[in-house]
Amino acid sequence: MIKLSEYIDKSIILTGCSRGIGKEIANKWQEKINIVLKISKSRGLDITNFEKINNSFLEWFETFKPIALINNAGIIELGNILELSNESWKRQFDVNVNGMFNCSKIYSKLCIKNNLKGKIINICSTAGLGARPGYSAYSASKAAAINFSLSLSKELKQYGIKVYCVCPGAVDTDMRHYINPDDDFDNMMKPIDIADFVINLIDDGKYLDGQVLEVRK
Repeated sequence: MIKLSEYIDKSIILTGCSRGIGKEIANKWQEKINIVLKISKSRGLDITNFEKINNSFLEWFETFKPIALINNAGIIELGNILELSNESWKRQFDVNVNGMFNCSKIYSKLCIKNNLKGKIINICSTAGLGARPGYSAYSASKAAAINFSLSLSKELKQYGIKVYCVCPGAVDTDMRHYINPDDDFDNMMKPIDIADFVINLIDDGKYLDGQVLEVRK
C-alpha cells in the first residue's frame, strides 16, 4: 500500500496543466507515482487571484514539501496595436506575467519559511526574444517573464532557490494551431519534448539556472 508520507518530498506545483505542455509535464511526473498539485481555472484556481492562490499554497505546504513550482500557464490573443483592445493587452499581462509573479512570490516565501531549497521553472517563449508582429502583447509579456525570471534567480540565490527560464520554440499545441494553423506540425516539437526537458530540470538542472534556456528543434 502506497503511503502519502513517502511522496511529500516528491511533489510539484504546476500551473496551466489542463492541456498541451502542462498536461504532459503532469503525466510525466506522475508516472513515478509522484504528486502534482495542479493549478488551473478548470479546478477553480485562477493565478491572477493572489488571495485564492495564496490560500491553496498555504494548505498544500501543511502536508507537502513541493520541490518545484512550474509556471506554465499562459494565454495569447492576436492583434496588432491598431486592432488589439486595452482589455486584451491587460489580460495577457495578467496571466503571463502577474500570475507568474503571484505564484513565484508565494512559493518562494513558503520555501524560505520552511527551509526548503526549491526550484521555480518558468515556461516562457522564444517569442519574448524578438519581434512578433501581430501578437506583440504576447511577445511583450513573454519578454517581461524572461527578465523577471533572470532577476528572480539573482534575488533568490541567497536562499538556495533556483530559478529556470525555459523558452520553447515552435511546439505542436492548441495555441500553435491557433496562431499558425498552416505550420508543418508533423515536423514540430511535441509537448512531451518540453515535458522531458522540464522533468530533467526538476531532477537535476545543475548549472542551468539563471539563464535563458532555448529549446528548439
